Amino acid sequence: MRWIVSLSIVLGCAVTACGGPQIPVHNGYKPKEATPWKKPKPLKFDDKGEAKAEGDLSYPDMRRARWFELNLPSSGQLTVAVEVTPPGDAVNEEFDLGMEVLDPGYRVISKSDLEDEDAQQLTKKKTLVELAPGKYLVHLFLQGRMDTADFVLRAAFKPTAAAEVKSNFPAEVPFVPVLAQVPLQDDTPRSYKPVVVEKHGARHVRTAPPPPPTATVSARIINVQIVAGGTQITLGRGTTTGASDGMHGSIRGVPGGFQIGGCNERTCTATIKATPDQIKASDNTVTLTP
Repeated sequence: MRWIVSLSIVLGCAVTACGGPQIPVHNGYKPKEATPWKKPKPLKFDDKGEAKAEGDLSYPDMRRARWFELNLPSSGQLTVAVEVTPPGDAVNEEFDLGMEVLDPGYRVISKSDLEDEDAQQLTKKKTLVELAPGKYLVHLFLQGRMDTADFVLRAAFKPTAAAEVKSNFPAEVPFVPVLAQVPLQDDTPRSYKPVVVEKHGARHVRTAPPPPPTATVSARIINVQIVAGGTQITLGRGTTTGASDGMHGSIRGVPGGFQIGGCNERTCTATIKATPDQIKASDNTVTLTP
């Protein structure tokens, strides 16, 4: 009977923890603060660009985390430091106060918790450079259900110095290309006659359609090169007008015809079945037809 009473006492202590601390079963947040990040405490920078906040956290008392808001007025560097004072009789020997910094898009851009190198350190410091202006959030949170702590949060902001813009105008301005010459007198052909039409009682002047292209044109050969399959000739477009891809060409004294192609603003090319000597004997003249 005596061992039954002893067992009852042991079981009773196990159930009631013999007066020891009770481990919270909640998540550390009050029901009305399910989304505490939506109401962060704003911190204002002073004339030196510094801000400070103090407070305490307690997981058992449903004060697990604190959120702070920092508004950066311009691009620059933000330094966030936190000093932690854990309880003297801390139950959790691996106590660590977690810290996160979130950008205006609620993305974590810096963090420190039990998984990082500075875990369990009582002083943590993060420096973030080249930040864009906007609202940033600092999140402090406990990671153990029995944890409590006091903290001092400090933030410092240094704006990015405006880069001095030096101009070497007009050293890098390109020269204006050679423009086409404009005749001093009107070069409109004397035979040109505008077409006058009547439309709904109003008088309109319609430009006469351009004349049809010449049936046959001539071009000069400016280069000859032996290639696979024959000889490639290059025609200078400056020596003729109306030359275009697909036109048929012929050379006096050279049998067979060919088509020109690869036309650009200055030249056209063609490959023919002839030797350079045959081409030179033709006075380097090509006749082109549509």
